[in-house]
Amino acid sequence: MRSKSLKLDWGESDGFEVMYLGVTRIVMLGLLIWFSSAECLAQQIGTSGSAPPESLGEKVNDPTATLTQMQVQEFFTPSQYGTNAMPNTVQGRLILAVQPHGPLDLAQIVRPTLALVTIPQHNGASTRTEFGDSLLLDLFVMPKSMTEGIDFRWAIGPYFVFPTATSKSAGNGAWQAGPAGAFRYRPIPRLLITGLIQQATSFAYTSPNRTPITVLTFQPMISYQLGDGWYVRSSDATWSFNLRHGTSTTIPLSAGLGKVRSLARGVAINGSLAGEWMIYRQFAPQTEQFTLKVQMTLLFPTVEL
Repeated sequence: MRSKSLKLDWGESDGFEVMYLGVTRIVMLGLLIWFSSAECLAQQIGTSGSAPPESLGEKVNDPTATLTQMQVQEFFTPSQYGTNAMPNTVQGRLILAVQPHGPLDLAQIVRPTLALVTIPQHNGASTRTEFGDSLLLDLFVMPKSMTEGIDFRWAIGPYFVFPTATSKSAGNGAWQAGPAGAFRYRPIPRLLITGLIQQATSFAYTSPNRTPITVLTFQPMISYQLGDGWYVRSSDATWSFNLRHGTSTTIPLSAGLGKVRSLARGVAINGSLAGEWMIYRQFAPQTEQFTLKVQMTLLFPTVEL
């Protein structure tokens, strides 16, 4: 697929100014989602009483759901722009549901992520495997009283990136932090529209020659429950916008199929298979063209810390 060559100029700004602009964009987007969805949701749900409870199949596709999970994902890229290599990433993630506590009395979702990445060398002639950077997302789920009568939920909190990569090419070599937000919207039974927004700006580096980073990512998610635990979804693609002058933008799309199956003692398992295609890239000469994503997750619905 031939990529576009549209040039975007974000201007020359220092980290704090760009981080402020990123926060402003997230707040404006959140307000737009809130005001545009609240009226139509009230019309659809408010007059018919409370919405039906969320099924386990819906919760696994909801970034605001307080569901404890242990997740392993594998991303295999048989086709990549700019190299003949076939990179592979194995990602481990723990999602902890924390009971409402503290002065705000809000439920909390703590999500650390670790990764092993395969790095192409010599234009794909060889590869090596290293630890990548680590991520931490901490969301506070807003109370139902704020969206009473409508089937909408949202959460906000901080986002961190830690430079734990074991080689220079496996990570960015920068400590990063910024805001994050997520929303969940169920317009009709079985259909779930959700999204996760994260913005990170670097503020410290592992070496003086590391490049400053300001990146905004958006993960759009839509899923539909087919019944008997089966679902289809487009939830695995993350759009990445590097907000500094001359840095990359990538927009992929994904489609996949998954199933939730109950096990013994209240534990369940969720598995899914998805394909991801890069539909737009700018200033990204070496990036994924097609990726196959396999995910397996243990679910603990009764566990809340």
